[in-house]
This record gives sequence, C-alpha cells and structure tokens, in this order.
Amino acid sequence: MGYSTKYIDHFTNPRGIGEIEPPDAVSEVKHAGGGCFDTIRLTLKIDNEMISDARFRARACSGTIAACSALVDKVSGMELNEAIKLTPDDIADHLDGIPEKKRHSVELAVEALQTAITGRTKSEG
Repeated sequence: MGYSTKYIDHFTNPRGIGEIEPPDAVSEVKHAGGGCFDTIRLTLKIDNEMISDARFRARACSGTIAACSALVDKVSGMELNEAIKLTPDDIADHLDGIPEKKRHSVELAVEALQTAITGRTKSEG
C-alpha cells in the first residue's frame, strides 16, 4: 500500500501542532523499535467530559506526524468515553490507510491519547 492523499495532506499540512496551556490532560510517549525513535507530546483541553481541543508536538517520522494530525482532527469535539475507545485502525482509516511500515505511527498516536485520558482520570479520581 502506498501513501494516500489524506496521509500526504496530514503530513504536509498537519493539524493541531503546538501545546495547550494549561492542559487538562497531557502525555509523552516514545517509540524505540525498528530504528525509529519517535516522541509525541499530546495536550488536551477538556470541557464537560468532551475534548474541546487537542494539540501535539512530535519529533517523528512522516507517519507519526500524519497520525497525530489525524488523531487531533478526529478527537476534537469527541466525548472522553468515545475517545478512549479509539484504535490504531480508526486512525489508519481516518488517513484512508497507511503502509504497514508506518503501523507504529498510529499505534503511538493512540497510545498518547489513551495515556493522556487515563492519566487525567487517575489524577482526578
């Protein structure tokens, strides 16, 4: 599988770059497999159990930048109880597919989201 038009668009015109200050939830995740050392910092603004805004910073390959862009695009306006259920396949579908060699990218983006949401839940509970 090659790179879809949506993948290329999210890589070349990423949505949600930056940070929310102060964030309501934050995560930092790293991938260190296969020679790839991607790092993501994800910040969320949460209002009434809904993600009202999401931003990311990444030192990463094209796949992870596209995946993070697709993730923040998809979760903005989503309720937390729905966002926590997102899978790597959901993000890959949002990008109209990804090459298998970029699978780690959607997995890392979803890990960042789940870590931010569960970290917030634990700190508030």
